Amino acid sequence: MNDVKRISVEDAEALLDRKENVMLLDMRDAQAYCQGHDPRAIHLSDFILRSLLKYTPRHVHVIINCHQGDASQDMVRQFSDCGFSNCYSLDGGYQAWKNRDSGPASTGQKPHHSLAQRANAVA
Repeated sequence: MNDVKRISVEDAEALLDRKENVMLLDMRDAQAYCQGHDPRAIHLSDFILRSLLKYTPRHVHVIINCHQGDASQDMVRQFSDCGFSNCYSLDGGYQAWKNRDSGPASTGQKPHHSLAQRANAVA
């Protein structure tokens, strides 16, 4: 079993600010996602998960958040087992992200980019 890489909210923000080769995945259920999420996050449905594992270049940095940072560790292992070497569990999960001083979360279901567009954007 692979060791899980973890990332703090501050380090995740710094990585996301680079805006290249980075994806933020929110694995909470759809209702929780719609109630609030990072505006850069992609909701990780089963369909999106299968597609990302199939089409996303393995060099992309992937940050995964759940509610409190526990369940995301299993998802990081799954990505790592599929060849992603830069995959991180967000320490404290969405709760830690929400409690930071960076401003309010987005609400509602945001439109998803096509996977091809997303893969090209982060490649």
